[in-house]
Parts: sequence; C-alpha cells; structure tokens
Amino acid sequence: MRGLIDYHTHSVLSDGKEPYEKMVLAAIEKGLDEIGFSDHVCLKPVDWAMQEVDLPVMTEQIFEIREKYSHLITVRYGIEMDYFPGEERQLARIIDNLPLDYVIGSVHFIDDWNFDSDQSLYGKWTNDELYARYFGLVQQAASSGLFDIIGHLDIIKKFCVYPETDQGHLFEETARVIKKSGAVVELNTGGVDRPCADFTPGQRWLEICLSHGIPVTLSSDAHHPSQIARHFQPALDLLRRTGYHEIVRFDRRNRSALAI
Repeated sequence: MRGLIDYHTHSVLSDGKEPYEKMVLAAIEKGLDEIGFSDHVCLKPVDWAMQEVDLPVMTEQIFEIREKYSHLITVRYGIEMDYFPGEERQLARIIDNLPLDYVIGSVHFIDDWNFDSDQSLYGKWTNDELYARYFGLVQQAASSGLFDIIGHLDIIKKFCVYPETDQGHLFEETARVIKKSGAVVELNTGGVDRPCADFTPGQRWLEICLSHGIPVTLSSDAHHPSQIARHFQPALDLLRRTGYHEIVRFDRRNRSALAI
C-alpha cells in the first residue's frame, strides 16, 4: 500500500475501537503515506459521535500524534460531519472553528431516523421513494458547499435495499449537483464488509462520477487498526478499470492529485 492514503477512519473518541496512536502505528505498518482521521461530529446527541464540547480534545490529540510520527507518516485532520437540512449555519460554525484538512459530509439520517443502524423503518416507503429521499439529502449536502468529500455515496444500499425501478435519472441528477459543488466522492471500501458486500459507491456509480468528471479519494471507514486500508487492492483495480488514474489528497482543505 506504499504511496497511498486512507482518509476515513474513526478512533475511540467517536465509534472507533482504539486511540489515534494505535491507528497510526497500523497505518505505518501497512506502508501508507498518509492517514486521515475523521471522527464523527453530529448535531444530534448520539453516542457514536463527538460532542462539540469535546472537539478541543480531538484537536489536541491529533496535533500531538501528528508531531510524534511526522518522520514516518503524514497525519491529516478531518471530521465526518452529518448533514442536516436547515442547519447549515451551525454546521459551518463548527467546521470553521477547527483546523481541518478536509471535511467528509455524510447522510445517516432521514428526518430523525438513522437508517444506517436502525432497520425498523425500512418498508415504510417503497425503495424508489426511499432512494429519492436519501439522494435528495445528498444533493442538499453537496449544494451546501460545506464539505470537501461526500461520504459513502450510496450507503442507502447497506442492508441490501435496492430500488424497484432503474434510478439512473436520479443518479445522474445527483452527480450533476456534486460536480457543480466541487466536492470529491470517496471510494469507501468498508461497504465490502457490510451486508451489501460492495464498495460504496459501487461500480455503476463510479462510472457515472467519471462521466461527470467528479474526482475520487480512497478510504476504508476503519473503526479498528486491522481495518485500515482494507480491500484497497481490489478498490484500486476497480478505479483503474473504470478509468480513474488518480485520487485526491488534502492539505488544509486544498486538494492535489495522487497518481494510482
């Protein structure tokens, strides 16, 4: 995995299993050039995310670990921020007060339902309606201009929930919005270990992103050191087959290309 990056990882400060140091040591062992931390930040008081009062602790710990291992690996400071429509000003206030390298914008909630962990409301809508609601929120998240990266773009399929009819028009519309926003899409390899057993986004989505000129970055969604850079080789193979020849890396919210 030499020369590569992993920008979507979680520590014990949110819903990860280990502190930053153990994650960094695993990234070094796997030969990564950069490891980015992106603990959850959520406006809702959930137990799997950082609360605003604790954000200075996260900043201090990341800066300490960055300095300690700077001779072996580059440590990037990111967050995974949940998007909520109508809360853009509050989200921006939190983001602007942190010395971030990048912000991953994710949709885990439809209204108050966390569809990523709670399966109880699947079936309330048709899957077509569910996809329309989810990707409508993704479009709003991208249009907000708050985020550098759109997280696990088609995570709505996590529990093997797929639309009843072809949603190509919805996907194309969403891609146009993302392209206009200037955001990057991550190829999140963690989906392979979820019920859907597929990258998020999958191949069809990557082809759509490429056709719209949307750049991608690479991430594992690791919650444990053993998951860092998981499934990266097949992910790289898929990116190359699709037609991607580079991924994006970030430094103080500025991006550059990394050849693959």
